[in-house]
Amino acid sequence: MPGGCGCAHENQNTSDASPFEVTVNPATIDARVRPMSMKVLLCVALCVGFSGISFAQSESDFHHLTFNVGGGFTGITGRDADRLDHGGNFQAGGGLNFSRYFSITGNFMFNQLGVTRSALTALNQPDGNARVYTVTADPTLRIPLGGRVNLYVLAGGGWLRRTVQFTQPTLAQTYVFDPWFGFITPVVIPVNQVLGSISSDGGVYDVGAGLNVPLPRTRLRLFVESRYFHGFTQNTNTTIVPVTLGLRW
Repeated sequence: MPGGCGCAHENQNTSDASPFEVTVNPATIDARVRPMSMKVLLCVALCVGFSGISFAQSESDFHHLTFNVGGGFTGITGRDADRLDHGGNFQAGGGLNFSRYFSITGNFMFNQLGVTRSALTALNQPDGNARVYTVTADPTLRIPLGGRVNLYVLAGGGWLRRTVQFTQPTLAQTYVFDPWFGFITPVVIPVNQVLGSISSDGGVYDVGAGLNVPLPRTRLRLFVESRYFHGFTQNTNTTIVPVTLGLRW
């Protein structure tokens, strides 16, 4: 009997062992997981690094202060189209960038214009010219187009001054120094004599749009814009459409 009990106990232990049991070596798992973990960490580090570089470059392009200068062509529209002639303009301004998308700038613009021949004939004047000065504050909204290029729209208002002069050609005597012979000699030169001048001041509003294009290896941007100015001057309103090409920082 004692021998039979021993055999039964041995058979029970043998039947409890599963034929599907797999023995796992922890060293093998660690050897396989470690290279995979290193690859994942390397990918994450590269993504974070490139994101940081892109953000740093984006931040370096942003400045709170902005300045612009330019010049171009000025067209006439409205009731003054048959009185004032087209001319040129000069613009300078500066302001504050509140974000990459919004800024407020103050702008000064000078427009040198002519007087049409029909207006001079009607007034019996030999010649004439006109000048329009504007000072405006312009909230500006920028719309990114990609590659640091952006489209912008603006609207604002301020002050406008229109001056019209009537002139006639004449001759005037002056003195010039001759460096070759070392003496001063009188000469007669053609000049325009001002016969009369009329100025009018008033409020003005303006709207416009333009495009900023970055220049390589610099923080400067080339801009081209068109604006519409409507000034409330005496007798007749003044309406001009300047197109300006310039540089912005």
